[in-house]
Amino acid sequence: MNYWNKILAALSLLSLPFMAFSQKYWEIGLTPGAMVYYGDLTVPHVTFKETHLGGQLNIKRYFDREHALRMNVLHGTIAGSDYNYDRNSDRGNEFVGRLTEFSLMGELDLKGRKRYSKKMDFQRTLSPYIMAGIAGAYCKPEVTYGQPENKDLAVEYPAWHFALPVGGGVKMDLSEHIFLGAELGLRVTLSDYLDGTQASGNAYKNDSYAFGGLTMGYRFLKFKKTVSSF
Repeated sequence: MNYWNKILAALSLLSLPFMAFSQKYWEIGLTPGAMVYYGDLTVPHVTFKETHLGGQLNIKRYFDREHALRMNVLHGTIAGSDYNYDRNSDRGNEFVGRLTEFSLMGELDLKGRKRYSKKMDFQRTLSPYIMAGIAGAYCKPEVTYGQPENKDLAVEYPAWHFALPVGGGVKMDLSEHIFLGAELGLRVTLSDYLDGTQASGNAYKNDSYAFGGLTMGYRFLKFKKTVSSF
């Protein structure tokens, strides 16, 4: 077997799972929930006093029974206050910001194979999943600085932030098309500007935020229930 034949054979083996379940399908989900921020105004720990409402819309493209690519739009409010922490109260900074995030993530449905048998017979499944990807978030915070000489007053911070979202959840099938679920995800940003505080804060630690909620979803299926052997 020459070099190119070996490559083609390897690719054929890798494609077997996708050939066995070659039909692709879409899912759409709406997740109302809550957001919480972590950064310069919450050190050394997070307080849930600053939990605010948020919502997420996601569209997923499944390529087999387990692997999907998902596109998300997340919108909500994040906020923080030095007055929630004794060690920060002398600085007196507070902020609130409307955040809109656009993300692209890969998702692995850990029990996805159980949902359909080899003959494509559907069975309701309670399935956990994990996800990770990249995101861009827009947030221009409204900041109140507690000290008139605060160093951050002289800085114009960017409103766009690059983030790395990771998380997971669980979904329960009510029918072949409809499912409910719960999800929690952390977004670690690559900036320290999310809260409008850097020069007077911890300039060596990036800000982050989290979102969690309950999902209502619908699965679009347009395929014949036939499958090749595994």
